[in-house]
Amino acid sequence: MIRATMIRAHGILAEWGSEGHRGRARTPGETRRDHAIKALEAELRLVKAERAAVHGRLDAAATVIAALHFDNQALRDQLHYRGDIVDLRSCRQDTETADPWQNATSR
Repeated sequence: MIRATMIRAHGILAEWGSEGHRGRARTPGETRRDHAIKALEAELRLVKAERAAVHGRLDAAATVIAALHFDNQALRDQLHYRGDIVDLRSCRQDTETADPWQNATSR
């Protein structure tokens, strides 16, 4: 490439850049389109933020479910290892006959 062409290229690019900033007058249809695009972009930002919040809650719920699953499995293994079977009806009868105010205050 000729050096003179390279030097002139900077001037031509600067001229094109300045014309691009001035631009031509937009038609009413282009203006409506640009406003619609800006409104959709704003709505998209809101939906993305909402999705991120929901995704965070989903991650938290999955973590809790996994922890409960492993706790449940450990309790099942412990029960299987001990071999003790407890009748829940007798446990319920013990709590029903006890004073409910005593249970509430002991918590």
